[in-house]
Amino acid sequence: MKNQIKGLGIISLTVLLAACGGADSQDSSTTSTSATSDKKLADKQELHLTAASEIPSMDTALATDLTSFTVMNNVFEGLYVLGPDSEPVLGAAAQEPTISEDGKTYTFKLRDDAVWSNGEPVTADDFVYAWQKVVAPETASGYAYMFDGLVKNATEIINEEMEPTDLGIKAISDTELEITLMQPTPYFDQLLTLPFFFPQNRTFAQEQGDKYGSSNENLVYNGPFILEDWNQASSVGWTFEKNEDYWDAEAVVLDTVTVDVIKEVTTELNLFENGDTDIAFLSGSFVAQYSEDANFHSSLNATTFYIEMNNLNNNEKTELSNANIRLAIASAVDKEGYVNSVLQDGSESIDGFVPAGLASNPVTGADYREDAGNLLTYDVEKAQDAWETGLSELGTDSLELELITSDTEDSKRLAEYLQDQLQKNLPGLTVKLRSMPFSMKLDTVRAGNYDMAINSWIADFADPINYVERFDTDINRMNYSNPDVDALVDKAKATYDDDEARWETLVEIETVALGEDAALAPLYQSADSYLLNPNVKDYYKRVFGPDSYKWTWIEAE
Repeated sequence: MKNQIKGLGIISLTVLLAACGGADSQDSSTTSTSATSDKKLADKQELHLTAASEIPSMDTALATDLTSFTVMNNVFEGLYVLGPDSEPVLGAAAQEPTISEDGKTYTFKLRDDAVWSNGEPVTADDFVYAWQKVVAPETASGYAYMFDGLVKNATEIINEEMEPTDLGIKAISDTELEITLMQPTPYFDQLLTLPFFFPQNRTFAQEQGDKYGSSNENLVYNGPFILEDWNQASSVGWTFEKNEDYWDAEAVVLDTVTVDVIKEVTTELNLFENGDTDIAFLSGSFVAQYSEDANFHSSLNATTFYIEMNNLNNNEKTELSNANIRLAIASAVDKEGYVNSVLQDGSESIDGFVPAGLASNPVTGADYREDAGNLLTYDVEKAQDAWETGLSELGTDSLELELITSDTEDSKRLAEYLQDQLQKNLPGLTVKLRSMPFSMKLDTVRAGNYDMAINSWIADFADPINYVERFDTDINRMNYSNPDVDALVDKAKATYDDDEARWETLVEIETVALGEDAALAPLYQSADSYLLNPNVKDYYKRVFGPDSYKWTWIEAE
């Protein structure tokens, strides 16, 4: 891995938040006495939710998916948490940090009353242990790159030039934590709300060994809830119970949150209609059917769905290493037809990777998508020309490619649509479909044992870099590599003090990686359409990032 500056430089942002079920935002430090004094609370404070996939891992150093992050966001807590308005508020930190004159060194004081669910105090060393674990090469963390170029010595550790103990984080005392960065990072508090910056109880985690994070019994918690009824190997649901030892327990109204993994819309709707779940996500014709329902909610979110195309399998180049073949695939799908005729849930087709509404030009205020333009549009003639050229370059007249997807109803439907479009518009192409559980699909993609895969990316934080850096050789899972793109990513992150120049570079990265290389095939920007029990209050469905149930409550009927 090169010496890169990962995840730096926030542009002016457009960050949206959907607050459902009515709500006045509560500060994270508000106690339950003031939070509930003007509320008509139901006798049972129980929330029933659904999830589209199982939890792949509860190890903060290993998880890379939104399902895991959402659970972690409710049972663990970092130095900061995202409040109801999606702005960072103090979590395990007792007060705002002291920052050195050069802006590189942060000194945090931890809360004296922050404890783990086994009764042990949350210490500065727990943060040291967890962060060192993420950057240690043997961990193979999918988010080590977020530390690379951000925290002092992370790059050298990832490159195996230094030891994890050399990372720029140290415990001055049990309750004092010092963090040294490579350069000033004004939005560092936003990054600290992300799960891979959370602490782990060193003693407990080391005692668990490889079992850590594999079941609720192999974890201890420092957040608003504790996890119950979950095992990595077999669970299709889980339960949150209020953590009575949480430092801000008085602000938590819910006693229980139950989550069931539901992969079929009809099943979810039946549960909602019977009062067995408080939420039902909609797609297809169900959106139009329920759009006038008083319980209906819909909002576009910062998630891009796309086709990953693997350039290298078992150290050998694949047909998808050919840029013309990739361009053909990216241009051969009627994306507008899919969102309008199949999804029908408010999702919008997209011809780039960075979603609309995420960030705006610091000078003109234009949205990123407006500046970057439509890079990979649906164009059958263009697709077929590129296809013929690519086949000629490969010395063949036909190809067979496998497309993998998760086993949800929506994923299977998208895969079938893509199969039809690609085989119809690209003569000589055969697309084989293979569905599998979400966690297995993640493992397959990480291992690089695939041709094409349907995936989605939702921002960890609201800046285009969190998308375009995924074209970097050392980060992407497609074995795509372009030295020019790598250099542009480095340039964007090195110009953290020049917003205008950095913005232009961010746009150029996408222009090269997609406009010239067709590194992946963008499909659509998703929207969430769902029914929500009107008695559920202060349920914040974020446009990006994991949800939190800390402020949610149930109103009496």
